[in-house]
Amino acid sequence: MSLIRWQRPRNVMSLFDEMERAFRDLARSPLSAAGIADFDWGPAVDVYETEGEVVVRANLAGAAKEDVEVNATDEAVTVHGETRQESEVREEGLYRREFRYGSFHRTIPWPTNVDSQSVSAKLEDGILTIRAQKTEKAMGGQKVSVE
Repeated sequence: MSLIRWQRPRNVMSLFDEMERAFRDLARSPLSAAGIADFDWGPAVDVYETEGEVVVRANLAGAAKEDVEVNATDEAVTVHGETRQESEVREEGLYRREFRYGSFHRTIPWPTNVDSQSVSAKLEDGILTIRAQKTEKAMGGQKVSVE
């Protein structure tokens, strides 16, 4: 008995190809994959608790405070905005380009109940620090001004 090797027609996308495309789109931006918005990246964050507050630190190197928006709710804090490239690099001598520029978006769930009215945000040396006071029960939501 001889075996004949089956080959998928080239113009038919396999389930594997569709899943790979979906995961690639999702990794680029969960919101753009859902068709909601097109953000280029999400900043790296550290989230930790102290005795009385929750602290979120986001790496926003190159962002100006005017270009950053922070919104807090009972469930999470959302950071979005834009970073702009300040100087243009000639492509001929470019060896590596790893800095990210463009729109960013990140939603970070609170690890415990916080008073969303007490949330403060400060952008200093490219690090956005968000502080929220812990509370026994959830209170509401608000837009937070960045200092």
